[in-house]
Amino acid sequence: MKGLIISNGTIKDYDRLKKEIDTSDFIICADGGIEYLIKLNAEPDLVLGDLDSISQLGLDYIKNKSIQVKLFPSIKDDTDTALALEYLLDRGFDEITFMGVTGTRMDHTMANILLLNTLLERGVKGKIIDDNNIIQLVDEYLEIEYMENSYVSIIPISEKGVVVSLEGFFYNLNKGKIEFGSTYGISNRIIEDCGKIKIHSGKALVFISKD
Repeated sequence: MKGLIISNGTIKDYDRLKKEIDTSDFIICADGGIEYLIKLNAEPDLVLGDLDSISQLGLDYIKNKSIQVKLFPSIKDDTDTALALEYLLDRGFDEITFMGVTGTRMDHTMANILLLNTLLERGVKGKIIDDNNIIQLVDEYLEIEYMENSYVSIIPISEKGVVVSLEGFFYNLNKGKIEFGSTYGISNRIIEDCGKIKIHSGKALVFISKD
């Protein structure tokens, strides 16, 4: 089952948002994420959080549509996005996509990106989608279809970096080392029908990005 978490970060590409809504089995709005669904006249399966980021229009929308709410106190140990993730994991979802989890608050953005590690450790497929990026955390293998005018960047999060092989890229590698804190893996391009990434050791964030 595929779950979709929509948070209160930046979303401008409503066509992509609608596509993800239409292809998901269960949709959670983490607090103010409901504001984006109002613009599409779409309904989530659940709104979760302390509701401190929802406008009066949003609160009225929830009430009028009889949308289920799971309320949490404003003083808590986890963010609303993290709580939404745990909700889906507890119910056995095997694929989870995040939208609206990047934006002007870099602390929230970084914390949300690192939530991908929770998914990886539990064997759940996960990714973050925003207007310019698709972000995944990889420790084994990833195959990416060619996308015009896009870049692929590999950023290690392991202290010892990653050992990686790349096929189908402008810059291929055969068990090459990318050190933690290095920019060596930034702005590669796929030049064949697909790019293949094989991680031999370590973990790396893979960004598929466009300007």
